[in-house]
Amino acid sequence: MTSPPLPEPDHPEAGLGQLSLALFDHAPVGLWEVDSTGIIISVNQTLLDWLGYTRAEVVNLQKLETLVSPESAATLQVFIDQCRRLGHASGGTLTWRGGHERQMRLGEVTATAVYDARGQWFGWRGAVQMASDATGAQDRLLQERTLEAVERLASGVAHKFNNLLQVIQGYAELGLITLESTHSVHGNLARIKEAAQRAAVLVQGLVAFSRRQTMRRRPLEFNLFLTQVGSRLQRIVPASVELHVIPADQPVRILADAASLEQVIIHLVMNAGEALPHGGIVKLETHLIGDATEGRPAELPTGTYVCISVSDTGVGIDPGIVAQIFEPFFTTKDTANGLGLSVVWGVVKQHEGRVEVTSQVGHGTSFHIYLPAEDLTSA
Repeated sequence: MTSPPLPEPDHPEAGLGQLSLALFDHAPVGLWEVDSTGIIISVNQTLLDWLGYTRAEVVNLQKLETLVSPESAATLQVFIDQCRRLGHASGGTLTWRGGHERQMRLGEVTATAVYDARGQWFGWRGAVQMASDATGAQDRLLQERTLEAVERLASGVAHKFNNLLQVIQGYAELGLITLESTHSVHGNLARIKEAAQRAAVLVQGLVAFSRRQTMRRRPLEFNLFLTQVGSRLQRIVPASVELHVIPADQPVRILADAASLEQVIIHLVMNAGEALPHGGIVKLETHLIGDATEGRPAELPTGTYVCISVSDTGVGIDPGIVAQIFEPFFTTKDTANGLGLSVVWGVVKQHEGRVEVTSQVGHGTSFHIYLPAEDLTSA
């Protein structure tokens, strides 16, 4: 039972022709090679892209164990032992640890042992194929990376633009104070000041999206908070819309900026109401999701989360634009500035959470916000 030795660690792809290297790097499956100490000495670009790493961060530096979540460590070890004992292994499913502490489940892992010329264990080669149920997670990961890139751009633009607006507003106000109200340019200066003030509102939206606004996060009894926000919403939603507020059936506490979180919930509920031009139902509900509970996004770090859901029975969102709705200034409304959902995304991120959307045209839309919950068992 012998296999060709692995390439030398200093040159993980040594000996591969250019075509073979291209096939290895861009195969539709994740591929890697591990030496006898467990160090990854070769990995293809496909797996790097899935997990969100660069080759320089992984090759000759990390063990495969560091790329899986702690709860999958025992499964991986059993898998490696089987591969070493039998020369091959298959069927293991792991939770992988991606960049920025994201977690995801891919498909089943297969492995082949590698022995040296004397038949001694030299390491192993592994492969993992993207499972159909993991594709959605990868799409969300790609969308999140896009938003993070836009976020960095928005942060720089907001800072520069805010400085310019302060100059514009300052000189406009100085002119209004200096000139008589009957002066021919007094009205023009007033309009300049108003436009600058409207622009400042947009800048604040960009600041919220780029996670640069000041947050005062304090312990918040969420069920009470949700009931209070729901009561205020009942007074402002259209009469044709039924708002159902459903708190969790157990105590929930989170660390949050109450004002910012209220802004998020109100915006989502009012958006949902606008999707019901002829009336319908909007549900604002919350429940706890634990580590072993179905429904927790795999990309979230281990822990207990509160899921805040805003669902409607409205017209739904075109699948072609779902990936764009959190981008700044993207809107399908003539009178909107397109920053509402961007602010939602930024606030949730500042709370170390995650926001997801599911929608079906003609059958409504649901926004799900996942925020870390505090442990009340030790309180």
